[in-house]
Amino acid sequence: MPKKKITHPITVDHIARIEGKAGIEVILDGKKVDVVNVNVFEGPRFFEAIAVGKHVEEAVAVFSRVCSFCAAAHKITSVLAAENAMGLEPSEQTMKMRELLYIGDFIQSHTLHLFFLALPDFLGFPDVFSMQSAHKDILNAAIALKDMGAHIQTVIGSRAIHQENALIGGFGKIPPKKSWETMRQKLRSLHDVAEEALEQFVDFSLWPEVEAERVHLALKPIDGTYTMFGDTILASDGSKFKAKAYQMRISEKVVPHSFAKHGAYNDQPFMTGALSRFTLFNDGLSKRAKLLARTYEEYLDAKNPLSNNLAQAIELVHYIHRAEIIADELASSIKPNERRVELEITKAATGVCVTEAPRGLLAYTLKIGKNGVIRAANIITPTAMYLPMMEADLRRMVEGLLEQGITDSKTIAQKLETVVRSYDPCVSCSVHVAYIK
Repeated sequence: MPKKKITHPITVDHIARIEGKAGIEVILDGKKVDVVNVNVFEGPRFFEAIAVGKHVEEAVAVFSRVCSFCAAAHKITSVLAAENAMGLEPSEQTMKMRELLYIGDFIQSHTLHLFFLALPDFLGFPDVFSMQSAHKDILNAAIALKDMGAHIQTVIGSRAIHQENALIGGFGKIPPKKSWETMRQKLRSLHDVAEEALEQFVDFSLWPEVEAERVHLALKPIDGTYTMFGDTILASDGSKFKAKAYQMRISEKVVPHSFAKHGAYNDQPFMTGALSRFTLFNDGLSKRAKLLARTYEEYLDAKNPLSNNLAQAIELVHYIHRAEIIADELASSIKPNERRVELEITKAATGVCVTEAPRGLLAYTLKIGKNGVIRAANIITPTAMYLPMMEADLRRMVEGLLEQGITDSKTIAQKLETVVRSYDPCVSCSVHVAYIK
């Protein structure tokens, strides 16, 4: 009879401190690691199907509901996909405001992950609430940064979550000059605060068990500035391809243990996110962020997923400075009466857009009928893209610990959760069932 596989007690029913619901299951065949799965059991969400039959302007409002943490990312990416389908060119002011709105999303999301979700692992606390008495200054910095991200999104998008002021062709209402001046002053006051996360994470060494070669994918910024917009995807293996043709290189498949599909680049696991952006495009960082990155370069290892925390911390510094520059430009040049570009639909078309969301590449494809109604939609989120690489790192972690003679299930489980959190997964974004015809 074949040897019966046993389920090792290294099982995490619910991974704490991530966005959404998922668990970890490790299966051993004797002493050999047979299977390591990230079981995403949050129910599938049919946003692509819900959008079908809705007018494109209504649909982009629906897409921002994919996630409360990534609302601006989904709103802006879907809007750009719709504009690309119709050949609509937004104004320079609109694109500056969109970038700043997106940066607000980055600041809020990175702050939430670094301070509230990941940092307790490294400081030895079960959760952020337990840190209050010992690390009050750290939490005050976190709150100030998170409030800044929410402030930017509220001023530009009309509210911090599901920003309705961002529309196809522009914005419904343009904030006055005073709003940009106030925003600039707030951002300037946070220069030192933005470095707090980096100062915390550089006290901890990277775990060698998860160090391995990996391919990174990121969107090449059009003008060389480290930002979230571009039209070409670069890979660390030296290849590049047009973002609008992403489906020729990036694919998804259904797996039995997860409501989230698994992505692949040329049929292989890959990584995307802050570490990938930093690995490929760190020359575009702001002066201060680049200096800090050079100072702590030993902690920014492209082979180690724990470095994603440090890369996010570097991005936090960069985006506070970048946001200040844009707010300053808008304060001196804002046209409060600028009208959004009128929506004209004369024929059926397909629009594609890929942007860099806080957690990595976010891809939208929208098929729009000549009546302006969505005929089909497809979304591939960062978490779905890198789940196979995450599972590979968890396998490496288990194997490495077992080789060291570490068999305590609680110890191993804690290590596995920390690795997962270093990716900053957004599980709610990942659970989609595509509806493409």
